[in-house]
Amino acid sequence: MLRILVFCLSLIVCISCKTRTESQSALVSMSKSKKMDTAYFWKIMDYGFEKGKFDNKLREQAILEQMIRLTPEQIQGFEIIFQQMNKKASTWENYAAQVVIEEGSSDDRFYYFRCWLISLGKFHFEETLKNPDHLASLDIPFNNVYGTMYCQFEELIPMADRAYEIVTKKTHEDSTFPRTHADSLGLFYDSWADMTGVKWETDEELAQIVPLLYKKYFRN
Repeated sequence: MLRILVFCLSLIVCISCKTRTESQSALVSMSKSKKMDTAYFWKIMDYGFEKGKFDNKLREQAILEQMIRLTPEQIQGFEIIFQQMNKKASTWENYAAQVVIEEGSSDDRFYYFRCWLISLGKFHFEETLKNPDHLASLDIPFNNVYGTMYCQFEELIPMADRAYEIVTKKTHEDSTFPRTHADSLGLFYDSWADMTGVKWETDEELAQIVPLLYKKYFRN
């Protein structure tokens, strides 16, 4: 009986280690000849959120750690997908969600909020696009410095350029740097991007747009 118990425990440990190893290797085994795609982009974002949760510094470190394993071309591809996701997240409904959670917004703050949404990983990003009230299911921490909830991840904006500089060892930006490269392709949505969805204008409308968030966070 004891032998069977030891065998079962050993088997569980082996399976656990194998699963963990496969999960980690999936992030670092991207072929140098493979083009960056949305699937791998989200693997990096998922890894960052898994490691850092709502701690911006830890999330930033985890994402950069994975990006410096990429080729310069893959890092350029990462920036292009980031800009595409940034534009995709520019909706009136997401804007309403931020206004309720953070008690206000602005052009720049909404941009940083979209970066934060992306950094939550594929599942939370896609569910929020379907219904911003999904964010009410998350335990967003209160920020004592700002005196409100803090849903911003500005650190994601220069991430590709930082990784590119480390990998290429270039000391001065040129047209090959990811953000400049994306701009040359017409994929650059710093700060304000055209918003999709149903436009709203008054605070009274927020309770209808994001009722769960409104109930949880809105303060008169």
